Amino acid sequence: MPGGGPQGPGGRSAVALPGSLDEALHALDELPGATVVAGGTEVMTEVNAGRLWPSALVVIDRVDELRGVWFVDGEIVIGAATTCADLMHADVRGVLPALAQAARSIASPGVRSRATLGGNLLAGKAAEGETSAAPARDLLPVLVALRAVAVCRAASGWRQVPIAELYARDGGADLRPGELLTALRVPVSGGPQGFMKVGTRAGSARPVVTFALAADLTNRTVTCAIGGFSPAAVRVDHAGQWLSEHVDWTSGAIPDPTTYPMFARLVAEGLVVPRTAGPAGWTTAAIPEDFRREAVEVCARRALVRALPPSGWLEQVREYQQRAEFLRHRAAVDRAERGLPKEPPVPETTRTGMR
Repeated sequence: MPGGGPQGPGGRSAVALPGSLDEALHALDELPGATVVAGGTEVMTEVNAGRLWPSALVVIDRVDELRGVWFVDGEIVIGAATTCADLMHADVRGVLPALAQAARSIASPGVRSRATLGGNLLAGKAAEGETSAAPARDLLPVLVALRAVAVCRAASGWRQVPIAELYARDGGADLRPGELLTALRVPVSGGPQGFMKVGTRAGSARPVVTFALAADLTNRTVTCAIGGFSPAAVRVDHAGQWLSEHVDWTSGAIPDPTTYPMFARLVAEGLVVPRTAGPAGWTTAAIPEDFRREAVEVCARRALVRALPPSGWLEQVREYQQRAEFLRHRAAVDRAERGLPKEPPVPETTRTGMR
């Protein structure tokens, strides 16, 4: 049975239900080796499959201090117990579109309403722990590309570490004993972002590969990361550096269409797939390398188009919108001249945006 610590009567797992951050840290001290549960979408799947036998559980879904989004100067702070559904909110989507896109790619609406940011990042085994199924960690490449910082808290104090450094060499989450991930600090550059994912069955399934890209218009840099093929995410700095030299930073667009396939090939060069089922886990280890590499290229190309469109594309969109507006007004005038009804035969509440 992995992990030590006190158990309840009859050898059953002890369960702590803290109502505050201090109570949660106290419970972790009292129950060494306890498994932390927030939404339970990952942990309970492992328990039900018989791959995880926790000696104790610390359930933090009642700790309000760990849930929410705070907009502060130059960054956004996201509580570790914030749900994926909350990450799709318009306020977050407006400044961190790639994170909202990644959250939307996770499972079903019901799962997203329970699954949390921290649970997605810490899914799978702990550092130096026993091998477990490959964790999805769909949100990780976005946070790596955005240079997010993980905020951890133990009874002894705070610790802040770049999210890419929160994982050991074997892919396990490298939290110290009694330590809890409390929040993520995400710098806001205001630049365009993109995220793409290829799953084992469909887009919302466990990933074969994920890709995230973030452009900084002020510093004129591009950061990108690949995930999904292993527990950790890998920065692809050589591709980002090359791309930054091929962007029209004044218009925020790509002047040369050949930039897209070239960038995609450079990204694919950064894909180093583990040849064993160890770090990669059992769910995607059998995926052919050629297929995964092709999937990376597709994801990189589409994410770049989503973030930085070809030059002239925005002007074409504006022209299309202006033409659509003209046609709408002309149709209204035509119906009025012919004496036809102004309103369509649909309920009033469905007419918003139709006029």
